[in-house]
Amino acid sequence: MNLKFPEMKRLTLIFAPLFLALLLPAPGGARAQSGVERIAFAAYRNGQWDIYSMAANGSNLRRLTHDPFEDTDPAFSPDGQWLAYASRREQNWDVYLLNLSSGEQTRLTTSPHYDGAPTWRPDGEAIAFESYRAGNLDIWQMPRTGDSDAQNLTANSDSGDFGPAYAPNGQTIAFSSWRNTGKDLYLLNPETGETTRLTNSPAAEMWPAWNSAGDMLAFVTDDLGDREVYTLNPANPPAAGGPAAQHITWLGRTDGPAWSPDGRQIAAVFHRWDGEQVTLTTPGAAHRLPAEVTAVGAIQGRLAWHPNTVDSGEPVATLADPGSTSLYEETVTKNTDPVAEPYNLIRQNNIKTGTPWLADTVDDSFQAWRQRMQAEVGFDFLAELSDASRDVAAYSETSQYASWHKSGRAVDTLFDFHVDGRLMHEIVKEDYSGETYWRIYLRCTRQDGSCGRPLTANPWNYSRRARVEIAPEQGGIEKAIPSGYYLDMTALAREYGWDRISSYDDDEFSWTWNFLAFEYWHYQKRFKSGESANWYRAMQDIYPPETLQRFFSWQKMRQLDEDPHLIALKGIPLPLEQRPWWSLVQP
Repeated sequence: MNLKFPEMKRLTLIFAPLFLALLLPAPGGARAQSGVERIAFAAYRNGQWDIYSMAANGSNLRRLTHDPFEDTDPAFSPDGQWLAYASRREQNWDVYLLNLSSGEQTRLTTSPHYDGAPTWRPDGEAIAFESYRAGNLDIWQMPRTGDSDAQNLTANSDSGDFGPAYAPNGQTIAFSSWRNTGKDLYLLNPETGETTRLTNSPAAEMWPAWNSAGDMLAFVTDDLGDREVYTLNPANPPAAGGPAAQHITWLGRTDGPAWSPDGRQIAAVFHRWDGEQVTLTTPGAAHRLPAEVTAVGAIQGRLAWHPNTVDSGEPVATLADPGSTSLYEETVTKNTDPVAEPYNLIRQNNIKTGTPWLADTVDDSFQAWRQRMQAEVGFDFLAELSDASRDVAAYSETSQYASWHKSGRAVDTLFDFHVDGRLMHEIVKEDYSGETYWRIYLRCTRQDGSCGRPLTANPWNYSRRARVEIAPEQGGIEKAIPSGYYLDMTALAREYGWDRISSYDDDEFSWTWNFLAFEYWHYQKRFKSGESANWYRAMQDIYPPETLQRFFSWQKMRQLDEDPHLIALKGIPLPLEQRPWWSLVQP
């Protein structure tokens, strides 16, 4: 059986170096100062996604935007006085402009469709961006004053064109497109519309970023869910027979590269199973571990690095422990009846499933997540579940005996969800340091910029035909990117504290040949802020000690051939003779 669960993965972090603390707002502000080097990024703090900036070593953290709706994809103007970014404020995805000295914000685009991922022309007079306003993703350009004179630069392409990055010489824009079946990098002449193909590998290439000299591009290669940062020389690209791109990361999932002003380092967003962090890597330094600039938290989108910008925004404090970033915290009423069993499970009468019970510690956040999602996409995805709570004695060879379902803190969505005969969700494969996870996207009922964004990742075909006939022993294949707007359900779940788990993948039970091992449907909320982090502690909220001793003692778990490490990580009390070896690895 696969034992690669979040509890087991904690072992990989026990001896990790201390991280710099994440961001929390502090009272007061500071006058903007010019002439400083800053990295900007989007982070989730205090229930909302905002744009932050920091020094290249992670110090002097500041919040630049402050809005309940999502802000992401920052881009410094060439003179460092302005910041363009994408935001869903006004309940529509648009490009905005922030005056870094005054704090004044201006909405630049007004289309009812998605606009995002801005990039500045080097003269500072125009901004290119990706947009869905023509019925598919295209690269558009507008004056810095707004989109009244916006021009579609890729109108001749019926496929998705996205992720623009202006070259320092102002003569070309690098971007990603699936116009030739695969997802490759191209150069676009904005004056003539002429394009030049840079890559032609079977993998997907995206997120191009220029160095300041304009002679190198960093970009992301996605090989069936494994994302790494590469570089290439656009004057001699792989598609024209040039040398293969240099591989500068290798840890499983890295996004959003940005070059340092001197071209010696690349900042990127490194994704881990427990969150993200900004890291620095050095091209040419083979297998050197990346430098960790931020602690692990929730970070997304592109990074922006400028040598001479304005040190503006609200200063934010650092903490050794960032604590909970969940949008929703529970209000729990403890049942004091000592004979009630289970004495802290709440029946969810408005959910259709065999056992509609959730722990009092998580049921409110589940309902809030469900209602928020229904309001966003226009249908109730969580009204019916495949599974919720399980009987304390339940046992199966295809699931954990010490399951989070038994604690009332886990749910399984339906394997497939249809509305009027149409499949309303897609799953996307994501690899994290050898573990396979799945991201769920829900198709929005309102097909405009008020809900979700167009997909740029290829969904996974997990049909029986794909798994058995087309790609046996591979679990299926990627399929074409569908048109339309999709909400990232996995990201929204995370805001409410609900996390996914990895697929099973070992010789006895693997998602590559057994559908039940996929686990893309499983979400769990293990703990709220301040709780001790183990499964047995959660079970103590549900069952009295005699029940736990009967079903989950060390002896009982070993009789079921459970791994000793997993038993200890679950927090199950250990016999005296088993404690010394475990104390050596506990944090």
